[in-house]
Amino acid sequence: PNNKRKRVSKIKDKEKAHPYSRKARQINRAMHKETSIAKAKSERINAALGRGQKIVWFRDNMDKGEEEVEAKLKRKMWTMVELRQLVDVYLERNDEEIENILAKKEEGKNLLQKESLFLQLVDSEVKEAKLAGVEVPDLTNGAVVKALRAWDGDLNSITTIKLVTCKPASIIPIEEEAKNSRRGDSASAKADKIPQLLTEQQAIEIATGMAVN
Repeated sequence: PNNKRKRVSKIKDKEKAHPYSRKARQINRAMHKETSIAKAKSERINAALGRGQKIVWFRDNMDKGEEEVEAKLKRKMWTMVELRQLVDVYLERNDEEIENILAKKEEGKNLLQKESLFLQLVDSEVKEAKLAGVEVPDLTNGAVVKALRAWDGDLNSITTIKLVTCKPASIIPIEEEAKNSRRGDSASAKADKIPQLLTEQQAIEIATGMAVN
């Protein structure tokens, strides 16, 4: 039937379709479907590229700072604390570019649209990482480290590298302080609910019903 969904290129005589005809509606449905499919595909590609770029960064930077030149051949895995510290470094990777943009802004120069968008994206990334964590290669797993070293950057094989959600090390002391503060408030509240011990004089007054001078 004419209302069957199909690709726009497969619809015959589409140029002759009346604006309010069944064929016009069929063309609109087909165009909407193709647009939705293209959008979903683009989002998947962008997500894969973003994930790939992040994994490439960790692959290329996880050994930086090691004292020995051969460290990357010996290091089998990282501790969770070390991984969190590496997340801090990852979140700071754009600091130099941010400083240049902010310096330009302080000079009274108008920022390009892409520069303003870049600042917004970086700010959003940092906030999300501190609030919920960021997905990174699980370097606490020896098998993942081995797979990451062998990975050639092919997005089709990216699933072999297990990711784990991790918060930056810089946020941990703040969270611990907040937890300790909540514990202190809770303990104080409980203490307020506990009746104070009666003094000897008060005990006598209650027992005898007489005031003791």
